Amino acid sequence: MNESVKVKDIIKKAEEIFIRTGIESPDIDAFELMDYVAGIDKKTLLSDPDATVTQEEAGRYHALVMDRARRIPLQHITGRAFFYGLEFKVNGNVLVPRFDTEILVEEAMKELKADSRVLDVCTGSGCIITALDVGGEKKALDYNFKEGVATDISPEALKVAKENARLHDASNISFICGDLFEGVEGCFDIIVSNPPYIAAGQIDGLAPEVSRFDPRIALDGGEDGLVFYRRIIARAGCFLKKHGKIFLEIGYDQGRAVSGMLKDAGFEDVEIIKDYGGNDRVVKGCM
Repeated sequence: MNESVKVKDIIKKAEEIFIRTGIESPDIDAFELMDYVAGIDKKTLLSDPDATVTQEEAGRYHALVMDRARRIPLQHITGRAFFYGLEFKVNGNVLVPRFDTEILVEEAMKELKADSRVLDVCTGSGCIITALDVGGEKKALDYNFKEGVATDISPEALKVAKENARLHDASNISFICGDLFEGVEGCFDIIVSNPPYIAAGQIDGLAPEVSRFDPRIALDGGEDGLVFYRRIIARAGCFLKKHGKIFLEIGYDQGRAVSGMLKDAGFEDVEIIKDYGGNDRVVKGCM
């Protein structure tokens, strides 16, 4: 006989395991895995405290809990990440989309027009260019641009990005496998990029979810973390229309350095934008 198991009991055990293993958000992760396995979230449990799952579901849940306890990212376990109100597919070949990157999308979206051409350099999962195209959860037609181009040096990352574009019907985005601007033609109204910006010597000291499971190629910004900003800014002017805008995500301590690079390259109206936590997060400039 397949007996049922109370959800609140196994959720509690999962939270205890996560606390012992240093998971930053034990309750959130415990419920996210339960939602993934059985479609039961915190709201469901509040309305039905005695909700149950089958023994088979409980077994699957426990196996995933142990994977998470080994610090495998939650998003790698479920294969999904949420960004700007949209669900994206992710795996070990792409950087897991971060909440703070939504600042980059919001700033670039202010400049979008129906005839805009947008270039996303180091696209990874494609979350930035796709969110810009379909307007996130709003899905407003005003946000659709004329044409998008996304580049990445990793063929595996581009497979994920293409799948995410198809998932959200972002059919006017083309993808190029190459190093930054390699293979890109024409000029654009907007360039966006979230390039690798962690100093190489700091990567091993990051949380295990990042240092062990995010692709190093998406993290390593060279000795000082600024290598890709130098390379992008040096050539960005060749691919921007007059009065075109560039938006770069940065590390919390890189605002002065990156804004200085843009000014030195002839960009005007250079501005540093802070994230929701009050840290420098985006540098923008006008050609």
